[in-house]
Order: sequence, then C-alpha cells, then structure tokens
Amino acid sequence: MAAKKRMTNKEKQARAAAKKRLQAEGILPPDKPRLNRKQFIEETIAEWEGRDKEGYLVWNLYLMRAVFCMMSHRNAGKITLEAVGAAKVLKLTMKLREFDLELKKQGRNKYTVGEQYEYIKDIINA
Repeated sequence: MAAKKRMTNKEKQARAAAKKRLQAEGILPPDKPRLNRKQFIEETIAEWEGRDKEGYLVWNLYLMRAVFCMMSHRNAGKITLEAVGAAKVLKLTMKLREFDLELKKQGRNKYTVGEQYEYIKDIINA
C-alpha cells in the first residue's frame, strides 16, 4: 500500500473554502467554540460542592450513570478521548478502593499522597 500523500496548501485552502460555503448554506453545522478547560473544571467543582448533600447514595447512582454514558460516547464509531477519560475514572475508583483495602490489611489508616500516587500512577499515565 502506498502512503497517503499530504495535501498541498492549495488543496487545504480549497477544502476550507468549501467548508465555509457549506456552513453558510446551512449544510454543515458551525464550528464549536473551543472549550475553556480550566473554567469548565472550576465551574463544575463549584456546582458539585454546592449540590444538595442529602441522598449520598442517589448521587453515587447518578455519578455512575454519567460515567457509563461517557464511556459509551463515540464519534463516527471511534472511541473518544472523553470515553477513555471516563474509563480511567472508573479504573481509578477501583484501584483506590484496592489501595484502601491493602492499607487496612496492613493495619494502617494513614498514608502519604506519594504512596497513593505510586499505587495509581499506571492508570493516570496510561
């Protein structure tokens, strides 16, 4: 099989012009604005901290539903980075529980952040 040939600047410009024309005609949707990740995380943390604290188990149910919704997220049949991130959260949850059980088995209830990180770093860095 031959390797894919890179597009020339002229071809890139033609594609960009065609995309703009199709967007203007309403055939293609407009470009999504770029997500401000830092602001999104800060707003989410503030909302989470301000939530109704009653019904702890109910919140866990919704959290698990959300994780599984994100894990099933696909874009044109391909698994998205968001889905992988949600799967990492689920794996981290199980690994942190394993860490706590291991400490309990050792008769410990205190640990350092470094110890915990060493236990979960393979998932974070995957």
